[in-house]
Amino acid sequence: MSVPARTIARRAVASGTLGAVASGSRTASGIGLAALLDGGNAFDAALAAAFAETVVMPSKCGLAGDLVALYVTADHEEPVSVIALGGAPAGLYTAAAARDWQVPATGPLSVGVPGAPAGYAHLGALGRMGRERLVSPAVALARRGFPWSRLNVLLTQESLATLMRYQPDGGRCFPVTGPLAEGEAVRMPGLAGVLERFVHDGSDLFAGELGRRLVGYVQEHGGVLDLDDLGTVEVIEERAHSVESEHGRLWATNGPSYGIALTRTFDREHRVDRGAPTSPDAVARALAALARGGLQPALTAEGTSTVSAADADGNAVVIVHSNSFPRYGSGLVLPGDDLVLANRAGRGFTFEAGHPNAPRPGQRPLTTLHAWALKDATRSWVLGATPGGAQQVPWNVQVIDQLTCPDLLDGPARMGAAVTAPKWEISDRGVLREGAELPPLGARSAHTLVRLGPDLLSAAADPRWDATAVAS
Repeated sequence: MSVPARTIARRAVASGTLGAVASGSRTASGIGLAALLDGGNAFDAALAAAFAETVVMPSKCGLAGDLVALYVTADHEEPVSVIALGGAPAGLYTAAAARDWQVPATGPLSVGVPGAPAGYAHLGALGRMGRERLVSPAVALARRGFPWSRLNVLLTQESLATLMRYQPDGGRCFPVTGPLAEGEAVRMPGLAGVLERFVHDGSDLFAGELGRRLVGYVQEHGGVLDLDDLGTVEVIEERAHSVESEHGRLWATNGPSYGIALTRTFDREHRVDRGAPTSPDAVARALAALARGGLQPALTAEGTSTVSAADADGNAVVIVHSNSFPRYGSGLVLPGDDLVLANRAGRGFTFEAGHPNAPRPGQRPLTTLHAWALKDATRSWVLGATPGGAQQVPWNVQVIDQLTCPDLLDGPARMGAAVTAPKWEISDRGVLREGAELPPLGARSAHTLVRLGPDLLSAAADPRWDATAVAS
């Protein structure tokens, strides 16, 4: 018997008075809530959940990936954008030119400079708890093991050829003896060690022996990343940009994130389409306009996850952390460390001589990652994000449209309706809609939202995969 849509929407939301957390994993959400119950704030909760995600969702996010975030506090009148993306290796432009600019999206040349350690450390300074408290649940999880999820089974199967090309002897997530089954216990002691090293080194995680191993492995396979590149990450924190939409002001993470494509869709004064701003055609035009400036994103991608948290002190944060496209990043996994190496450089840059988005040394590429914020009908902050490659903009547009539509419910109920409403996505075959070309709840969106309500703190999680919202 099918579950009524209203019930699915209600179950997607959790509300409380202490705090609320949503993430792409039930386990991670529980770990985030535990941080709140132990006296942490929203930043502590989001980071604890994010570190847990790097263990239970290794294809999607990790310490060799990148991060963007958006947050509000009681002290800030407007949201703050955080961008932690590594730049191009110094030798990538020359190497790409030598290959006549034919650089694959995966493989050793696709490995760029990891920005995630600096991003996690930067956000940690906004919390109350030290790194050891925030990371230790993820370390314990990696050592004792966790059940391999249905999503992990699917994403590993889709990536197996690339993984085995560079690791023919297999790895923890893709043993040479055969694929891991759903529910099978998986232990990742190497990754536990990397997380413990992050507790000690923070943003300098790759400054020592771990960085030397990473560079050696990439260069052994033909990549150009070197030790000097690993020290070039700069976290950019600044006021988030905003536009005036038909239903109020919308904020999003700054460039080079695709927050600029999201706001371009809604911008009442300068949007690229004068028809319905949230139609598939309007969204496609906004994406095309940005693509002309650089990124040519894949229409589906599974190399990202999001975590959202809110607390009673007026803090709310969304973290979008990613191994990039398509899943398992570059396909290189550092032996003994269980560390997936991201491919932001191979996926994000435009490999064309003289192009504004070409991989000049240290330049950060455009990225589909982004998060957003708005004030709902009660003037309460709502923040959100989803993974999904270039589908992030279409899916975020639809959720924002649902949240700002004047004919729907208010508050937490509206959040549940927004994340569970039928979605459409843009493909090379045209527009695909749930209930028509796609099965009901058949999109691969995984929204997490949080709301700083006047009486309650709420989180919502897209039910299409394993995302879960919890609160206390």
